[in-house]
Amino acid sequence: MQKLGDDSWVISASDLSVYAQCPWRLARVADEKLGKSVTVPKIDDPMMLLVARLGLEHEDRQLQLLKKNVGTVVEIDYRRGDSSDVALWRASITAAAEATRGALGSDAGAIFQGVFYQQQLPGTDLKVGFQGFADFLVKVNQSWEVWDTKLARRAKDTALVQLAAYVDQLHLLSIATSESVHLVLGDGTHSIHLATDHLEDYFTMREQVVALIEERSLDIGPLPWRDERYAACGTKGCPACSEQVAIHDDLFLIAGIKRTQRDKIMVAGFSTLRDFAQARRDEVRRHVTGISRDTLFGLHLQATLQLETRDNPENRPAWEVTSSSILHNIPAPSPGDVFFDFEGDPTYQEGEAAGGGPDGAPEDDEPVWFGIEYLFGLWGEGIGAPEVDPHFLPLWAESFEEEKRSLEYFCALMTARLEKFPDMHIYHYASYEKTRLTVMAKRHEIALACVERLKDGVLVDLYSTVMKGVKVGLPSYSLKALEALYFEPNTRSGIAGGGESVVAFSDYSQAVASDDQATAQRIKSSILNYNRIDCFSTQALRDWLLEAAKNPRV
Repeated sequence: MQKLGDDSWVISASDLSVYAQCPWRLARVADEKLGKSVTVPKIDDPMMLLVARLGLEHEDRQLQLLKKNVGTVVEIDYRRGDSSDVALWRASITAAAEATRGALGSDAGAIFQGVFYQQQLPGTDLKVGFQGFADFLVKVNQSWEVWDTKLARRAKDTALVQLAAYVDQLHLLSIATSESVHLVLGDGTHSIHLATDHLEDYFTMREQVVALIEERSLDIGPLPWRDERYAACGTKGCPACSEQVAIHDDLFLIAGIKRTQRDKIMVAGFSTLRDFAQARRDEVRRHVTGISRDTLFGLHLQATLQLETRDNPENRPAWEVTSSSILHNIPAPSPGDVFFDFEGDPTYQEGEAAGGGPDGAPEDDEPVWFGIEYLFGLWGEGIGAPEVDPHFLPLWAESFEEEKRSLEYFCALMTARLEKFPDMHIYHYASYEKTRLTVMAKRHEIALACVERLKDGVLVDLYSTVMKGVKVGLPSYSLKALEALYFEPNTRSGIAGGGESVVAFSDYSQAVASDDQATAQRIKSSILNYNRIDCFSTQALRDWLLEAAKNPRV
């Protein structure tokens, strides 16, 4: 969304995507551009920067393929002008749009970074136009197809609406346009759709965004939080919402709450976490409708514990056992127990830009040749090398072939350990480890029997135990958050989360490629240390849960 120096506006397909995800965020952005003394915070996320870089690399691979397969590819050169200098800005984008139009009438086989510019949208008195930047326009049987590259593994509606917007621009230019649009997914496969299936969605969302700008332009003040005209997503990844949720002690702070549940609790008169937590249970039950009794009481207990934790920062987080039977179902400790954690890069792939495995695209819904588990972390008695760390065994993989060897070694090790300790279990936190073991076994066509055996009662997901057995007064139930129950402050240092680990692995790979061994070793050591703490933390959580079962707070 841009506001030019002459008070006109220009929107793009990305603005429609933001609106689809969080109308309140887009309204807040409009207020910022209208000079209403508000600023939408920027989230500094290294993972987003990595994804952006990988997206450009994915785009470049498709460009090279098109140059190889279709002959002439016209690359549109667009240098954005300063939006405060309206004449210069319009001259710049108009020149690029005209160059695109000229290429569409040429013998070119494809156009890279085609530019569209519609100075005035129809059906409104607001001075608002549309700008679009198509990754690729590809000639097929004398008509043009819109292609866009996405790192995602599956097509998303917002991406298809974006393609429909570019199809509409081609129609306005009276260009022969294919009925099909292509999303070139992260594994190189093409997700093909009918453009007409999403044109109405595009027109509807465009009208809604224009109406939003009109309304915000007429409103002198900034949009207040909880304004019912624009729904807020309330997610942690939304910079506009995250700021306001904290400022207003919003119910979104309650771990696990859904937006519909939040709305029903607010209608009942409880607008903040503190209001809700301090209300009596019978009062909550009497006033809140549309939420089942058990669910409502669970949310109320969660809010109460979070408030207790917040009001007593010098203490460990507040907690209560909600199901003693769930905690008592945790297997008895065995000297053979293993605590397991993967580090994986979901963006990793090998081979040709077309993607897929060596034998082509995989069957089933899961594209198994996309993403690598670059570290199998194992913690347990005597599992590591005595001279290095007897409790920690890291299995490192920098390629699919090395990942295969890690899986083989892991399964052989676990099989031997089960023979020695038949009562052992492998503990992990959340479903990722179990899911990825299955994916890798299918990918490499090895260890299928071993993985099935581990899934049949050997693997124990502590996340399921926590979610069914206890309530903890924290806004998150991530393993890192729960460490406040049993770790001392500052136990962790260096890499702080899974996203940072993925970025670190990418940096490591680049250091290896440039033969910077010192940097590569430093980064690898930081990843290993991060994973080691994760594995140890999983054991510490298991032990804490066993103690909670003995001394429950109910």
